[in-house]
Amino acid sequence: MNKISVGGVIARVYAFTFGEIGTVIGLIWIPTVLSVVGSFLLQRLISGQPLPDPSGAPTLQPVFSLLYIVWSLFLTSMIGAALTRQALGLRKGPAIAHFAAGSEEFRVMGGFAMLYLLLFLFALAAGVAVTLLAGALSVVVPDKAIGQAAMAAVASVGAVVAAGALIFVMVRLSFLMIPSVVGEGGFGLTRSWELTRGNFWRIVGVALGTLLPVVIVLAVVEELILGPDYFALAGQMLQDIQHFPKYAEQMQAIIEHKSPLLLGVALLMAPITNGLFFTPAAFAYQMIGGKRVVASSSVE
Repeated sequence: MNKISVGGVIARVYAFTFGEIGTVIGLIWIPTVLSVVGSFLLQRLISGQPLPDPSGAPTLQPVFSLLYIVWSLFLTSMIGAALTRQALGLRKGPAIAHFAAGSEEFRVMGGFAMLYLLLFLFALAAGVAVTLLAGALSVVVPDKAIGQAAMAAVASVGAVVAAGALIFVMVRLSFLMIPSVVGEGGFGLTRSWELTRGNFWRIVGVALGTLLPVVIVLAVVEELILGPDYFALAGQMLQDIQHFPKYAEQMQAIIEHKSPLLLGVALLMAPITNGLFFTPAAFAYQMIGGKRVVASSSVE
């Protein structure tokens, strides 16, 4: 199995994202705007809904949230498929605007849905296994104090191991999922697992080189927008965890007040964040030896 060149992928990602920024904007601006508008409307709809009360009065919050998750997942799949095709060279030429709802986008969406389901089941099984093992150990050890300490230790170590295994599985299944869907069809999960064998730490290196800088920039901007009061409340919440709802409500109020600015920054940064997020897999897919498909030239 071919190995990913960490430096080579990172260089190509930055060259593509900034060198073809106009095309990137053309490919993503419609789904990005729809996603931002959807997020803004969701916040307004949820804030206008009554909170659940002891009488059991129905609320539409879960319905709104579920609809937004599905809508957002579809738009994300559209952006990922479009940028991947461009990065793989399967699409040529500039893009003015792009909106697609074909089988490719729905396969990517289905791949994401299956990935989340598999990760949930994996986490559930790991949690049950760790709990049963810790419980059995506490029963086997005769000394109650020692048994409880052993149970806590096993639970802690088990949680760390399970988290590490979950990350490993997620990276292997997801990293080359979209390029595999675009280049070969199917849902891409098994193909991603096959192609990423022996490349886990290289993928981590690529992620650090491409995503970490933009995450730091966004974190700094978010801190400046939310202001010191928000983070002071977060600190107080950690120190006074029993009054968590009170602090969470105040923090949510700040977020809602600042949401136009936060969404505006997300919109402006979207071409860079999406380019750096989706295209590393495309270039790594080519490097590893994924199937090549005949390119098409078009202007959208």
